[in-house]
Amino acid sequence: MEDRFCAQLKRIIERKDTDGKLVFEEVRQLVQEFESTHAEPDLDGTVSLNSLFVDQLVFSKLLENDPGVISGFEDLDDAGTFRLGEYVVIGGRPAMGKTQLLVNLAMNMSVHVPVLYLSYDLSDSAVLKRMISNLTGIALARLERGDVNDLEKKLVASMDKEFASRKLFINDSAYSNITHVKELCRKHIERDGVKVIVIDHLQLLSSNRYRNNREMEMSYVSRSLKTMAKENNVLIIVSSQLSRSCEQRGGDKRPQLSDLRESGAIEQDADKVFFLYRPEYYGFLQDEEGNSTQGISELILAKNRSGYLDRFLFNRDEHFTRLMPFTGYLEEFRIGRSRMENFDTDDDAPF
Repeated sequence: MEDRFCAQLKRIIERKDTDGKLVFEEVRQLVQEFESTHAEPDLDGTVSLNSLFVDQLVFSKLLENDPGVISGFEDLDDAGTFRLGEYVVIGGRPAMGKTQLLVNLAMNMSVHVPVLYLSYDLSDSAVLKRMISNLTGIALARLERGDVNDLEKKLVASMDKEFASRKLFINDSAYSNITHVKELCRKHIERDGVKVIVIDHLQLLSSNRYRNNREMEMSYVSRSLKTMAKENNVLIIVSSQLSRSCEQRGGDKRPQLSDLRESGAIEQDADKVFFLYRPEYYGFLQDEEGNSTQGISELILAKNRSGYLDRFLFNRDEHFTRLMPFTGYLEEFRIGRSRMENFDTDDDAPF
């Protein structure tokens, strides 16, 4: 055991292509793992069932009402979907709207609790534009081109008050190594009281372990996130790519748990697994009952360790600026110019 520890330590220190801070964190983690394997079993952490029951009951923990983390979507909140200490995976094929959903959730949750958004796919500027688009209804493509009129410019400028009221931290430059991710999250939890961590996306994370075995590497990353959520009592939400197998199947091409890309451990570790699905993307313009699927997104709860499985519908506007609670089969949703003119941008933010 000591020989293997020394060999790993030597490889980390002698590596020349790694940042010094990251080397320090890897050494610290290696030492902790070494000490834990040589420590005596901690019997103090074991309690009898009766003493656990009495402790929980006395402090009103057993029967207290726990609404979970408010997502801003009534159907999800009624189902108690998001809870502290859970590791939640949201899977979907490209163009399904995973980042759009993560932005919506982060924005809504940050009204109530501090949220850390780790973006490995987009720059912080790109994430900000999606959040502005989400709040204002201005098409993202127009924001990126700078194609906005004077009224819309005033509306965007008024967003400073809206953002100031939210407890949201964005990082697009963090190392993708899971060791660094854990340390970064720990610091935000201690300093800012972060309760929700959103990561976009899972397959962009890495580990210095199992570099030649992608499946084992993703298993290690997934298990690390699961452990971090439990130990720190935080909600971790990650997006995940799916394999092409769902598109190669016949039928409606709804994703399945087996479609999670690169590791079965993701399915095993996650407390909840959602799939984002847009029927119209595959050319299914009507559902089984003949309703139009235009502008409809489905969020399929395919695994739920603490409850039942379900399916949630959302209305999506044509510009992919936001997801809205399902109110019916809408042909189109947009904020028109007449509605924009009702906003008094000289007063408080309109949202």
